[in-house]
Amino acid sequence: MADNVEVTAGSGTSVATDERTIDSVAVQVQRIAPHGAPNITVGQVEVSNTSTAIVAADSTRQSVTIVNRQTVAVYLDDATATTGAFRLDPGDGVTLSTGAVINGITASAYTASGDAKVHYVATHD
Repeated sequence: MADNVEVTAGSGTSVATDERTIDSVAVQVQRIAPHGAPNITVGQVEVSNTSTAIVAADSTRQSVTIVNRQTVAVYLDDATATTGAFRLDPGDGVTLSTGAVINGITASAYTASGDAKVHYVATHD
C-alpha cells in the first residue's frame, strides 16, 4: 500500500488509527492484529545425533519457544541440523518468529529419561 492513501471504511464502520511520528512527520497508522484467534501447540521431542524435526513447518505459526531439557547441547537449524548450527545448551531456551521447520541434532548419541527432552510451545492461527 502506498503512503497516505485515503480509506473509506463504509457505512457504520470505522478504522481505528494511532498517531505516530515517522521521519519527523505526524501520521495516522492503522492498528492491526498479527493473526486471528491464537492457538498453541505444545510438545516434547527427543533429539539425538541424527537431524530430527522439533517442529514442522507451519505457515500460520507466529512464534515457537524451544527449551532444551536434555542433558546435552542441541544444535538448531531450519535445514538439516549439524553441530555447526545454533547451539542451545541444557536448560536454555529460545523464541523464534518463524513458520519454518526447526530441526535439531546433538554431538553424540542421547537417550532421554522422563521429560529430559526438547520442549516447545508454538503460537499459530
